[in-house]
This record gives sequence, C-alpha cells and structure tokens, in this order.
Amino acid sequence: MLLRHGHVLAEGWWKPYHPEIPHAVYSLTKSFTSLAAGFAVQEGRLSLDQRVLAYFPEMDHGAIRENIRDMSIRHLLTMTTGHETDTARFGATPDFLQHITEARVGDRSDRDYVRGFMEHPVTKAPGTHFLYNSGASHVLGAIVERVTGSRLVDYLQPRLFVPLGIDRLSWEEAPHGENTGGWGLKLCTEDIAKFGQLLLNKGEWNGQRLIASEWIEQAGSRQVDNRPIANPEGQPINIDWIQGYGYQFWRCRHNAYRGDGAFGQYCIVLPDQDAVIAINGGLPDMQGVMDAIWRHLLPSMNEPCLASDSIANNRLASKLNSLELGEQGGLESLPWDPPQKRYSIQSNEQGVQRIGLTFTENRCVFQWRDHRGEHQLIAGIGEWHVNHRGGDKAAVRGVWLDRSRFEIYVYPPDSPHYDRLAFQFQGNGASLQHEHLSFIPLKHEFSGVEEK
Repeated sequence: MLLRHGHVLAEGWWKPYHPEIPHAVYSLTKSFTSLAAGFAVQEGRLSLDQRVLAYFPEMDHGAIRENIRDMSIRHLLTMTTGHETDTARFGATPDFLQHITEARVGDRSDRDYVRGFMEHPVTKAPGTHFLYNSGASHVLGAIVERVTGSRLVDYLQPRLFVPLGIDRLSWEEAPHGENTGGWGLKLCTEDIAKFGQLLLNKGEWNGQRLIASEWIEQAGSRQVDNRPIANPEGQPINIDWIQGYGYQFWRCRHNAYRGDGAFGQYCIVLPDQDAVIAINGGLPDMQGVMDAIWRHLLPSMNEPCLASDSIANNRLASKLNSLELGEQGGLESLPWDPPQKRYSIQSNEQGVQRIGLTFTENRCVFQWRDHRGEHQLIAGIGEWHVNHRGGDKAAVRGVWLDRSRFEIYVYPPDSPHYDRLAFQFQGNGASLQHEHLSFIPLKHEFSGVEEK
C-alpha cells in the first residue's frame, strides 16, 4: 500500500494473499513494542534511564555480570545492551513440507526468555556497541507488562489499536505468558499503513493526539550509530541497515525511517514526501525492496504533480487487480493418461521415500511418504485450493508449464514462508526440486523411477 498526503494512491495483493488476512510481521513487532514503551513513559510508569534489573528484583543479582547492572531501558530501545551476539534464535525444522518455525531467547530448559536474556554474556559496556538483538525487545516488552500490569496487546488496545481501527490482529505469547516483544504480531497490510500514517502525523490520528510528538521524533531519529566497525572482505553491505538506529526503528536513506520484519515486512515513513509505504512480503532480499523504492517511487514523489492520465490509471488498476503468484497459463488439458503415477525416490536426507500425483480436471493430489508417514496436499489447477493441516492453512495451486514440467505452489496466507515444487518428467523417471523460504533456506532435489 502506498499512501501520500493521507490518501491511498495504490494497493495490491498477489493471490492467494488478500487484504483481510493478518500476516506475520516478525520484527516489525519491535516498533509496536517501542510505542508501548512510549505510552508507559508518557504515563509516568517508565523512565528511559532506569536500570533494567530494577524491574526484576527476583533475579539472582549475585550471578549477574557487572555490565548487566549498568543496562538501562534506553539501551534496550537502541539495541546497545553490550551483547556481542543476539540473545534470540530463529530457526525451522528441515523436514520436507513439514516446517515448524521456532524462536526463543536464551538457552534455558524452562524457556524463561527474560532469565535467558539476563544470563547471556554481556561483554561490552552498555551504550558503547550496537547489536541487533531481538531479546532486548522482548525484555523491553516484559518490563512494559510489569509496570502496567497488562499484556502488551491489552495495554495497546485502547491506546493504539482501537483508535486506529486495528481489530484483526494477534500477538504470540512466550512460554511464560508474556507477549513476545521482538516478534509475534500478525497484522493486515492496512494496519501497517495506519501505523505508518500515525507516525507520519507524529502521534495524531483523526485530530486526536494519541502519543507525544516528542516520542515519535525520538523513536524515528538516529539515536545510535549502527555502522559496522569492520566489514569482512566480500561481504555485501545493506546500505539501508547502516543509516542509524532509533527506538526500535531503522533510519533509511533520504531522511526516511522504518520498522521492518524478516522476509519483507515494512512500514516505511517518508516525512519529506509526506508518504507511507506498507508491505507484507515473502522474499530473502530485503535491501532489494528498498533499492526499488528509491529507484522507482521516490523520484516521482519529488516531481511536480502530473495531470490525471486515465489510460495510465486504468493500466495500473488492471495490473493491481491481476496480481498472482506462480506461473500463469500453461497447458489447458492433462498430458497424462492414465492420470495417476507413483515414483520410488532415491535415498535422501529428508527421508522422502515415495511421491505420487493423481489428476482430475481441476485438482491434483500430491502424496508423499517419509519417516513420519503418509501425507498429501491438494492443488487446484487454474485456481487456489485451501488445505487445512492441523490448525494451519495453505493455499495450493498447480500448473503444467509444458508436457513434461509441472509446478506446485504452497502459500500459507498468514505467513511469508512458502514452498515451490518443480517436477520434471522424462521417460519412466522424475525429478523434483523443492524450494522453501524460511530462516533456514531450503533447496532440495529428489529423483526417482516410476512404480509399475
């Protein structure tokens, strides 16, 4: 969604995604935790220079390193806690089409995220070293919950979500019950756009001041230098990630700032252009999105207003209405007779033993057997078919590119993670390439022979 001067200029969703489904925003959650801290400061419940340990008197201070004693709320906000490695870990199980995303803070067996953060080595003096640290955001949220007596989602409900009309959100809870302050929110794209417009308005919404403009200005301004001290030779530099860091917000080029989350979740605020860009994505190259914005959108915002062009407007509207993921078109009739085949798969690390495909006029049933047992997905042909697997949903579509190549696309509509399966058939053999987007990017290739 692109907003300018408070109006939506363009918006679009690639099928099977659509505007009504809340989408995981990962670390964009941190920017909402920042506003929760701002509200607590505004209400006199929190002080930025108060020491973190003051909010956890039950911790064993004798076992806490000296640097932890000097860590303040401000250091949590600015990612300058003194840690040299992130206290949080993100990962996913590598099993074929059976992915479980995992996140945690620290390594405690009781999964106490706050204690896990406290026990992580703090090797530098707080305030002297920037390190992006999701555990810091989690502890910040836990402190807000302690001083307010409410979970983050409940505390922000009357102060932020209700005024902005954000009513379809959900927020993950840690094992000990607190909301995850560094990740875990699911929001609609329009919710992100509203949040960005509130930031652009410096805390005002429909003429009502929700939060002090001073907090918004401080949160979005450069509080610390986040340029790397040294960059290993040959390592790419993501230029929009070294422009400075605020209170759980990144500075960007062109005097912009943003909250963002893994795999392309963005709330970009451009004060000089009076614009907001809100994006839910599923991609590995986040700098590429920023580069495209500066290359294609920013120059037009700096030009004089053009006269209305109905032809161009209609072309844009047609493009936005036709967005769809995966290859389009393909064969109109099934190239197989009989419409069912099974393949024995060569030994592989994922433990896939057999695959099978059964076609009808508008469906493909893809089955596989692995060390977990028998599984299946139903793909629509020419349309998306929603599969229910436990409490999760996935929209699945298949397309014949030609008589020997078939592809299946698997997209959970509330998540950036996806699977793409590319089948190649030749004689009595078949190969399958599998791509999965996650914290552990997966690319597998399987081959097998037809069972008679």
